[in-house]
Amino acid sequence: MGKRFFLLCLAAFLAIPSLSSASSKEIQTPSLIVTDGSGSYTDEQLGNLAKGAQETLEEILALWSADAGLERFGKIRVVFDAPRNENYSSVFFWEAKGDRRVRVVRVHGAKELPQMMAHKLTSAVFPQKDKLIRNMMGILSEVKLGNPGTFPMCGFSCDEWALAFLELGLYLPLEKLGPDHGSWGMEDKGGGDLRAQDFGKQHRAYAEAGSFGHYLSETYGIDRIKRFHRLSVDKARPWQAAFGLSLDELEKNWLEALKSSPTVKPGNVSLLMDLFKQDPETARNKARNLAGNQQ
Repeated sequence: MGKRFFLLCLAAFLAIPSLSSASSKEIQTPSLIVTDGSGSYTDEQLGNLAKGAQETLEEILALWSADAGLERFGKIRVVFDAPRNENYSSVFFWEAKGDRRVRVVRVHGAKELPQMMAHKLTSAVFPQKDKLIRNMMGILSEVKLGNPGTFPMCGFSCDEWALAFLELGLYLPLEKLGPDHGSWGMEDKGGGDLRAQDFGKQHRAYAEAGSFGHYLSETYGIDRIKRFHRLSVDKARPWQAAFGLSLDELEKNWLEALKSSPTVKPGNVSLLMDLFKQDPETARNKARNLAGNQQ
């Protein structure tokens, strides 16, 4: 009923004339409050973005058998903003509204399919202080439901990137990826202003988290990852309690599976190794361009 009501409201909204002007409206869907942070989207464009964001969220909720947390946190605010330094991405953060906190997903650029939006909407559904856990879950959603050109995949698979880093001798042990941003080569300026300080380290960390999360999903299933997330509220990274193995054992099994994965293309691994050796900072965009040329 809620989805049908939203679609009827959206249809009526899109029928409003003079859609050539920039939008200053706020659109509410069953689970989201959507605004234009750039001042550049027409009403029609913002309406389409709101519809797409709501549909993506519903797919996430179905994938994870979860609810949007509306009773506890209220609707998720989604702000469609301009690209940041010509980069397309999304970020999740908490914003203070009086005496309560509001979940915010800011999408930087959405000319086509938004990048990292599925990832960050997942972080909003499953609030988590530990960066490794929320990235394992968020990247998994992005791979299954989002944009394949999104960081850290950039047109390839996290498995191929992780294996490239392993072959280059640049592998980061998972225990070194802490719950905060610093160990990921990043810095949080607050208010959704998250910046990479070390592009190479950031890419290595995110790709490994994505590959490891995919392995856990394929091996143990979504429900076990949800249990891991739930148990982590009271205990830091409860690997043994959730999966029956220590992190060292899980990591060893994952890397062995990675080396023999039938879905990893050796040619792609070699290509990514070359791109990263040339320049870790530009490797992601070059990979994305090459993947686009191959399609």
